[in-house]
Amino acid sequence: MIEAIAAATTRNTRSTVDYLTTTHEVLESIIDQINDGIVIASPEGTISYHNEVIRGLFGIGKETRIDHLKDLCHINWSKRLARAAIDSGGDYGTLVASDRSIHFEEKIHAGDSIRFLEFTIKRLFSHSRHHEVRVIVVRDVSAKRRLEATLQSGGTCGLITSSPEMLKVLEKARQIAASDASVMLQGESGTGKSCVARLIHEQSTRNRYPMVEVNCAAVPETLMESEFFGHTKGAFTGAHDLRQGKFQAADHGTLFLDEIGELPLHLQAKILHAIEDRRFQMLGSNETLNVNFRLVSASNINLRDAVDTNQFRPDLYYRIAVIPINIPPLRDRIGDVPLLVNHFCDDLVARGHKDNIKVTKAAWQALLNYPWPGNIRELNNAVEHGVICSDNGIVDVDSLPQDIRLYSREVPAARPAAQAPNLEGPGEENALRNQQIELQEALEKAHGSKALAAQILGIDRTTLWRRMQKAGLAG
Repeated sequence: MIEAIAAATTRNTRSTVDYLTTTHEVLESIIDQINDGIVIASPEGTISYHNEVIRGLFGIGKETRIDHLKDLCHINWSKRLARAAIDSGGDYGTLVASDRSIHFEEKIHAGDSIRFLEFTIKRLFSHSRHHEVRVIVVRDVSAKRRLEATLQSGGTCGLITSSPEMLKVLEKARQIAASDASVMLQGESGTGKSCVARLIHEQSTRNRYPMVEVNCAAVPETLMESEFFGHTKGAFTGAHDLRQGKFQAADHGTLFLDEIGELPLHLQAKILHAIEDRRFQMLGSNETLNVNFRLVSASNINLRDAVDTNQFRPDLYYRIAVIPINIPPLRDRIGDVPLLVNHFCDDLVARGHKDNIKVTKAAWQALLNYPWPGNIRELNNAVEHGVICSDNGIVDVDSLPQDIRLYSREVPAARPAAQAPNLEGPGEENALRNQQIELQEALEKAHGSKALAAQILGIDRTTLWRRMQKAGLAG
């Protein structure tokens, strides 16, 4: 577009007057037909032309004059252009001296709305090169950014961290990405295991091929073989067409088996054979298919304990856990909570929420004290709940989900979350001791699995965490 404008505006120029006249005639005839904003300005920032689209993009009324770039929005143009030059791998002086276009994107306030605008700036000259203007094309990419934010929501949130332990995990993930060794990611639900799996794939040499994800807990047991290995037409009732399985779909790429601990024992042997030999047969076929993929697995239960209780095959465990990585829970990296909250707030703004979100001190205290049994996934939901239920953008304790509100009342802010309260009287001491014993017995029966312990006690995981905090058992 800019090249077309350049050709039109520099054609048949004889003088400054002819140049500007031609510029206006051409622009007024063709620019009104496009949806992008166009600005022509001097090197000093004085605007000689803009189309009407510009007013709509920047939320400027017809009664307001637009004479200078600073009238458009609060952008420090010199600094922004310099940063854009650096981001492109050059320096501002060299880029400005050339005829190359400069590109950057900016989030701006247009009246009461937030817009994401894409700027393209190019220098244009008369034939004598004595007269210079800057042509700026402004495109609204807000819808695109909001769609991306919606599709990617939570996709990388677990990788936003300042925790030394989590940084070590990410560094290890990058270090092992180049190999083809099988990786086993262990961690509670919602800690970001799938994010680490994607990081391993993206940093590997297989990133040109797909990463195929299978949530083993979400596939009905009767359909698991078909899901993994595919089937031929007529292989079973309802198999009307040939269907490729996940193993074949991951050829040359990465196969990510999430919640692999949910695989039934009778299927684990067949999965082991396919993983070891990298070959299998589709249901209903005698033809052996060879595949080449990198395996990454994840589980929110301790698979070593599952092996000891005969719930998981030891040979499969040792095959998939060549490189084990433990993802720390959010309560062990509580310093990440502010980083993640700010990230989720920015994400909500990108998805269309107003950019006036503020979290009160009391709400921050509640968020930092809460043990987060659902980890980052729960925090993401809590932030969205708080923003939606906020009063004029102010997120207070009453804006947060019920579990966090109840916990903040039961555990005063002045007391560390893992410290048990001081109870008065022998009756209350006995009640606390009995609850400690009950919790310890349930955890022993569940082999340390808090999800299973909660089921044994007939309570949800959040209630379990509250009781563990009161009994001084959470750490």
